[in-house]
Amino acid sequence: MPAVVRISHFDVNMSRVLGEGGFGKVYRAKDISEDPPTEVAAKQMRLNEESRAVLEREVSFMRDVGDHPAIIGFRDYVQIKKEHEDARVHNSAWIFMEMATGGELFDRLIDSGNLTERAVRPYFKNLAAGLLHCHTLGVVHRDIKLENVMLCAEDPHAVKIVDFGLAVKVPKEADGSLEGTLFYDRVGSKSYRSPEILSGKGYLGPPVDVWALGITIFSLVSGFFPLDEARASDWRFARLAQDQSRGVGPCDSIYSMYKRACPFTPELKELLDAMLCIKPENRLPMAQVSAHRWMATKEAEGGRTYDDDGDEVMYRSAGGGDGEGDGDVGAAFELPEFAMPISRQRARLVSEAPA
Repeated sequence: MPAVVRISHFDVNMSRVLGEGGFGKVYRAKDISEDPPTEVAAKQMRLNEESRAVLEREVSFMRDVGDHPAIIGFRDYVQIKKEHEDARVHNSAWIFMEMATGGELFDRLIDSGNLTERAVRPYFKNLAAGLLHCHTLGVVHRDIKLENVMLCAEDPHAVKIVDFGLAVKVPKEADGSLEGTLFYDRVGSKSYRSPEILSGKGYLGPPVDVWALGITIFSLVSGFFPLDEARASDWRFARLAQDQSRGVGPCDSIYSMYKRACPFTPELKELLDAMLCIKPENRLPMAQVSAHRWMATKEAEGGRTYDDDGDEVMYRSAGGGDGEGDGDVGAAFELPEFAMPISRQRARLVSEAPA
């Protein structure tokens, strides 16, 4: 079979898989309607009544929010009929979108072990701006995680939020504020889901993105997941809940589980503590996250960082060098005993009616 399949005005290279998950596969493709042809990503899903509704909702969200630089750009949506001449694309639907050339943020972290605050800050700033844009338009992502953040080789500071397949729309009040709509479906990826999603009592949309972004940023700087899952059956979460009830901040609580002091700067600790509040009503809203003072602080030392010009990623030796005058060189990363290692997480959706 030929490697390249023509779908509408796109040539899809079926031998170049960019990603794969429960949704299907993402392939490298070219938009041949442009001169020269533009590299794009092509997401394929098998077509049935359920998946058609999910895809059309995802396309609608991408059209709504895709004009922001931190969100992947939408290009086209094509449905393929069963009688297509190439069996590999029978009865399938395709979302064509902007190509993010730098790979996943997940892989950036796995390559490095953990990142410095200085290296993480531009990612965090852009992610918070992108999610604030979504929330302003009433769109809640509900599956923010390392795998759903793409990087750009041409700009090491840029990020692209992808995969709006689990997103929801929150209606607006007459004054433009979001309605207090409750959702009941248990949705998202295991280590990123907020406690209220798992409670079954209903939850507001925007705070779950704040929690998931907090998990993402904590993981980037620490090199491990703070929790396996935000439910009492995970001893880490049970300890976190107990500590929060007596006024201990999440960052200190999590590190104390491994008999370590939290290494974050006071500003980052303050921000993450406010994002990882178990009670969603106490969680910092995205507008305050994106304006937090940590965005303007100096970098912490150690690990992987950017050079002084901010133009390229620099890989620092794991404890190498003579240590004189080089505050960017950190000790080798070591996962604390019993800490949750970073792993790929597959999203789930369990629809539940209100109790």
